[in-house]
Amino acid sequence: MTTALQLLLLSISILLLNGEHSMSCTYSRNRKHKLVAHCENQRFTSVPMNLSREIDELILSNNLIRVLTNNSFFNYSKMESLILSKSNISEIQEDAFAGLKSLKVLKVNDNFINIKILTKKVFSHLSNLIVLNISRNKKPFYPNSPFIYPDVTLSTLEHLRNLSIDLFMFPVFGTGFTSLQNLTSLNFEQCYLYNSSGFKLMNSTFKNFSPNLKELYIRGCHHFFLIEDGLLEYFPNLKILDLSESYVHLYQAMRILHPYQDKNMSGLNFHHITDSSINGNDFPYSVFITVALMKYLRTICIDSLDLSKTGIVDYQQNSLFSFEHPECFNTFIISANRLPSTTADHYIEAITFARNAVNMKVYDFSYLTADYSHPAYLNVYDPEAFYHFSKRTQKIEVHPKIKFSLPSSIEFLRFSYMVSTLNSASVTCANTSLTYLDVSFSVYHYFPDLTNDCGKQLEYLDVSGIPVTVVTFPSILLPKLSTLKMTNARIDQAVLKGKQWIFFIAPEIRKIDISFNNLWTLEESTFLGQPNITHLNMSNNLLRTIPTFVTRLEKLESLDLSGNLITSIDGKIRLWMDKMILSNRSLLLNLNNNALVCSCDTLGFLLWFAQTKVTFYNGDTYNCTMSNDKQAVLREVIQNTKKNFSDCKSTMWLHVGIVLVASTFCILIPLIVIYNYRWKIILYIYRKVRRVVEKDLHENFMYDAYFSYEERSVTWIKKFLLPKIEGEWGLKVCLHDRDLLPGDITADAKAESIQQSRHFVFIITEYFTKGKWGRFEID
Repeated sequence: MTTALQLLLLSISILLLNGEHSMSCTYSRNRKHKLVAHCENQRFTSVPMNLSREIDELILSNNLIRVLTNNSFFNYSKMESLILSKSNISEIQEDAFAGLKSLKVLKVNDNFINIKILTKKVFSHLSNLIVLNISRNKKPFYPNSPFIYPDVTLSTLEHLRNLSIDLFMFPVFGTGFTSLQNLTSLNFEQCYLYNSSGFKLMNSTFKNFSPNLKELYIRGCHHFFLIEDGLLEYFPNLKILDLSESYVHLYQAMRILHPYQDKNMSGLNFHHITDSSINGNDFPYSVFITVALMKYLRTICIDSLDLSKTGIVDYQQNSLFSFEHPECFNTFIISANRLPSTTADHYIEAITFARNAVNMKVYDFSYLTADYSHPAYLNVYDPEAFYHFSKRTQKIEVHPKIKFSLPSSIEFLRFSYMVSTLNSASVTCANTSLTYLDVSFSVYHYFPDLTNDCGKQLEYLDVSGIPVTVVTFPSILLPKLSTLKMTNARIDQAVLKGKQWIFFIAPEIRKIDISFNNLWTLEESTFLGQPNITHLNMSNNLLRTIPTFVTRLEKLESLDLSGNLITSIDGKIRLWMDKMILSNRSLLLNLNNNALVCSCDTLGFLLWFAQTKVTFYNGDTYNCTMSNDKQAVLREVIQNTKKNFSDCKSTMWLHVGIVLVASTFCILIPLIVIYNYRWKIILYIYRKVRRVVEKDLHENFMYDAYFSYEERSVTWIKKFLLPKIEGEWGLKVCLHDRDLLPGDITADAKAESIQQSRHFVFIITEYFTKGKWGRFEID
């Protein structure tokens, strides 16, 4: 018992004395199930010495280790990877890496090390090192003087394969680099070259490097500098040349390729090597491709070629697309240039190349400008009078329908941000592998016709920026489509006109983006055939409420409604969201930049917002408009609901009172009106009922009206009344003095005439009641 207590106290003492560092580090297993020590971002000033001796990788980046002292890693002889990036290291002592005979990867990049003064034996203990990154360290004080790289120091790394280092002005790579015969990748991470003091990269720059080098990266040189044409002669076996973002100009890049004529290369990355800052007679910003300029490049069998943003504005026939080995291409990128696409020759060359590149998987022909068809010009003599090309010129510019087949190997196809002046184009796909198609923000006279086979393997489709009324993608089944983007597609116009805007069936679609479409409503049947949607983006529209069709999306995980005009969430939607959470499904809802309202009317939504388990994206930053039209933070308003909404009950009773008073008025006023005009209403109803009954009974009357009058009125009736009624109005009336037949009993004759008259008219005079038949006729 005493021994155990002593051991416990000893352990505690060790931890108190030197164990604080290990307490800050954590452990994990890498893909090979080997132990990794994570000691980054701990403000260490020295290397922790009490870590597990079994660690395979130590990550010490982002610390404060100014000096790597001798034997700093002596306890970790099994370690194979050491990461010391951004640790403020300025000095490495000669035996700092002693004991690391198994180390294969060392990264000391982004520190303050002066590599020129590294001791000659600082890497002598790293006999098995394969990867070394000493880039982004201290800059030289005199940039225009020769920079002598520590060739003797590096010469001990005979097994080194990958070296990352900075490229300085007037570089001198001494004979010590000849020892690095296993070096296959040379990566200049940071570039400080520029066109000054007669500087240029000489043919002899890399003469001491191994001819076995396979990969050369000179990236990010954001100043123009000259290159001699024989720069790459010492790398005859080079497979990858990456000059991306280095402003060396395309003309120079093309000329240094002569060592690789009729050879195979894995990749040429010339992205953005021509910049607007370069614009001289020899190296203009506007690049014109000639046959002579392509004489080296066209002969190389290239797997991947990136010519994007290289300033190309035009090219001679049989130059840019005149590759001798198009079948070698796997990836071809020529986007973000200023290529013309208004002549049939250019179209045919590009299409012919695509057709012959039978193994190509990625083809990016995006962000290309074009001449606009039929532009309006100013008249130099009369600027206010616009005129167009003549009809004859227009006919010359019109192109026939172009048909071409996609290679069966194509997987990635992008034709975005293009202005096409083609009348029409037809694309056929046979046994296609096309999984990614992007034709967004392009302008078409007629959308290209795509055959049904083009969609069989499609997983990603982007038709953003093209009005849905223009898109003529076939109404077919896209069985594998998982992502659809239709932003800025003017869907609102299709909704307004009642037209269908989902023009295909995609049962497996997961992600849909219909943002920026000015949508104010969507029908209940929207996405009826897409039950598997998990991510729906309807942001930046004009929606005032959440469309109810979302309640049918049972697998929804993310709903983006930011940038709309939503004031609250109604009860039905809230209930659906809560059911989603109860069924153990997560839901991320984005309501950023909406017109949320905090008032008594939306109190139910506010209380729900505070209690629900739904995840709101940036929910703590939502604002709402109060009843006094001031903006407030939604969370803060909810936390003080009693204070902010204390008058809601009184307001509610006020509303109830108003409703009751309004209801009373609504009931009393009609009753008063009905009572005052009851006889007119009864007479009106009687007439309507009588006409319906007469119509249903098909009853025919001999007279339109029977006149009851006193004998003294006969003269006035015949002289004034009958001419008006019978003469002008065309009605037939019954007068007992004129129309009763003699011989019949008078009472019977009158009764029968009254029965055969549609209406009865009393002519009231002074002596009417004294007549012998008046009372009888009334009865």
